[in-house]
Amino acid sequence: KQWYQRRVAITAGRELSKRVRFVPSFTRSLYAVQQDVKWLEILITELDKAAGLWITKLSDHEEEEGEDESEDRPTERPSEVYENPMLEELRSFTEDSLKTPTLDHELDQGETDEDEIHIINDKKLKVLDKLVVYLRVVHMVDYYNGTEFPNEDEMPNKIGVFHIRGPVETSNSKNSLQDVHDWNKQLGGKMQGIIDDMRGVTIPHEEAVQIGLKTEEEAVEEFVKLNTEEQGPGKFHCPLSGKKFKGPEFVRKHIFNKHAEKVENVKKDVVFWNNYVREPKRPMEPLFPPAQQSNNGGSYSTSTPNTSYTAPPRPSYPGFPPPYGFPAPFPQAPAPKGRKVISYNDLDAPDEYDVLGV
Repeated sequence: KQWYQRRVAITAGRELSKRVRFVPSFTRSLYAVQQDVKWLEILITELDKAAGLWITKLSDHEEEEGEDESEDRPTERPSEVYENPMLEELRSFTEDSLKTPTLDHELDQGETDEDEIHIINDKKLKVLDKLVVYLRVVHMVDYYNGTEFPNEDEMPNKIGVFHIRGPVETSNSKNSLQDVHDWNKQLGGKMQGIIDDMRGVTIPHEEAVQIGLKTEEEAVEEFVKLNTEEQGPGKFHCPLSGKKFKGPEFVRKHIFNKHAEKVENVKKDVVFWNNYVREPKRPMEPLFPPAQQSNNGGSYSTSTPNTSYTAPPRPSYPGFPPPYGFPAPFPQAPAPKGRKVISYNDLDAPDEYDVLGV
């Protein structure tokens, strides 16, 4: 809502119990770091350019110095240059520490032992950590969780959740290259989704048509057809205004002339629906609804309640009128079918009969 030209919203102000959360320790492996370097460079570059960060506009003199005089035709020169010093450090780190085969090559060779994961020391990953923090604080993207928080500035908890690499596992459990491959695939899908949202990528047209993509012409024709009622030979009725016409072409002309705003609303609905269909992350019902959880943590299926339970008989108290005391001294009339017996006894008023029989 708007209040004195300011946006007012209701938010939960409770403190988070666990802000910093851990991801698996094999994220410090060589092959996981290779993917992190690739996605961090792409993601930070896209977000910085969208926000206008680390961009320097070139003057006319600097543009002339960069011109190639060896060719007769003029070359296209960029009017601005993007230079993020942290990405330069990342490229230097890549050239010095990541000159090794890729994970796909290792999987093709069948090497899946724990020793082949190549864990990198945390001291060498400071450049990577700096970019992860930069992405979380500046662009509100939790990298290791693959989540973007675009409205976090309006929330009471700034930087509410932050995922980092967990401590090195000291247990006997072994992490294989396949574990790293599965992690890279899952995280890469999330990063690609964030980048597609920034670039405005939509689903393919063929898939959108299968889901139910509409056209304005078909929607308008259907609207006109629904509002053209034939009441008899040579008699047509428009339910929007209640007027009658001699032919459907006159009803159509009447709708476009007198109800143009309703036709425009139909076109707007088509645009809204098509945008929803093309959205890759559109809200939809899950294909497999999650099972309900019981109090002890197990899952259970919904079933009809058990109605076989009967309540125990209520005790009688001497000296009090029914239904709390002894039964009435006279037999009560049977209840009519389909209707319960209604008692009009008032406990505060004198009884209609003497319980003690005096």
